Amino acid sequence: MTNLPDETKELFKMVLWHRNELSYLFHDGQKVIDEAYRKVKNKLFVANCSRRFGKTYWVVIECIRVARLKENSRVKIATAFLTDLEEFIIPAFDNVLNECPAHYKPKWLQSKKKFIFRNGSEIQLIGLDRKPDGGRGNYCDLYVFDEAAFINNVSYIYSSVVVPQTMYREGARIIMISTPPKTPDHDFKDFVVKAQAEDAYVELDIYKNPMVTPEMVEEYRKECLTETDFQREYLCKFVTDQTLSIVPEMRGYKFNRAAKDEFYPLYHKYNAMDLGVRDLNVNLYGYYDFKRAKLVIERESIMNGPEMTTPILAAEIKKNEVELWGESPKVYKRVADNNNPLLLLDLGNIHGLYYHSTDKDQLHAMVNEMRVWFASGRIEIDESCKILIGSLMYGIWNEKRSEFARSKVLGHYDAVAALMYLIRNIDQNTNPIPVKYNFNQFVPVETNEFNELTKIF
Repeated sequence: MTNLPDETKELFKMVLWHRNELSYLFHDGQKVIDEAYRKVKNKLFVANCSRRFGKTYWVVIECIRVARLKENSRVKIATAFLTDLEEFIIPAFDNVLNECPAHYKPKWLQSKKKFIFRNGSEIQLIGLDRKPDGGRGNYCDLYVFDEAAFINNVSYIYSSVVVPQTMYREGARIIMISTPPKTPDHDFKDFVVKAQAEDAYVELDIYKNPMVTPEMVEEYRKECLTETDFQREYLCKFVTDQTLSIVPEMRGYKFNRAAKDEFYPLYHKYNAMDLGVRDLNVNLYGYYDFKRAKLVIERESIMNGPEMTTPILAAEIKKNEVELWGESPKVYKRVADNNNPLLLLDLGNIHGLYYHSTDKDQLHAMVNEMRVWFASGRIEIDESCKILIGSLMYGIWNEKRSEFARSKVLGHYDAVAALMYLIRNIDQNTNPIPVKYNFNQFVPVETNEFNELTKIF
């Protein structure tokens, strides 16, 4: 419509808005999102897009289309913070509604953060930091999570607040749009996996943005302080923010575990535990390979919640030690934090599982000691230790870097804490291999030359 006279343009706009055909407002990249969305039959649709792609603009138009299409419909857009509404969502609505003929424009109620349409439909804007359950209601025809990767408790809000509202609403949809979070250990990653499995996912990086030139890509790559920032913000990759990562050395680390050698039965066996009820109670089982000077983690066991009683925990520990190291296993040392001394006393006095309370230094000092071990390649972890590996790969500090952050899946990164306790209690000086180990194992091979020699002597 760019070459048409102004009067003709306005007439065309009037017709398009009357028909609710608003795709003329999209650039080619937004059309890709729209086409992918139209093909989805499921309730959920997830779009993972680079920064400044125009995903919020697209979703605002979709909200307006739904509100105008169905009388008395309810549409809701939720953001992590109320300030996001003022800075991003409302300006996006202003840009779109500037194109809208006056006859079709909705009324804005500032006090209620709502757009009201003539057909009785509403679009409600919600800042989840002020109203975590603010999206509750009798029904909803479209619910949007804008920048879902930065919203806390997305899984709870999705399952307990949003999905029930779509019941009995034919064609009700839920949209999540975002760039990736600071760490892949976020609910948004789970929804990406779900959407991929249901063919309800689209991923559009900076190279698919028609508004961006190759020169601009290089400019923004250079301006990013780390490659991680560029991969996350512009390439849509789920990578951990290296400035918040607990163990940055995990990037590219190989967790392959070497085969046991002949000295395995002699190596010192260890059990390290981080006690937790609110979070995770983690036990790590491993040994110190004295010959190679490496710590090898063979297994992990995870418990939490009210089902974790002392007898159940003791039975789980014994089962794992026997399976790994045989009946009546010789455990060189068991170590644990001292947060629950009564539980440690019960494990020892009642169940015969004696734990040493580990010495604790400053948290950053213990983390740095562990990082040195990883940097020098002195730790091997069996691939079955999913919680430990996930905690090391995706674990992050809180914003103040005063303690570990918390994760829905990985707890307080308790597996990382258990590994720290184990490292600082490894006996690196005592050689477990006896001086005369296998000294008399030489067996001569009988040959003709050997027999002749035996006759002489």
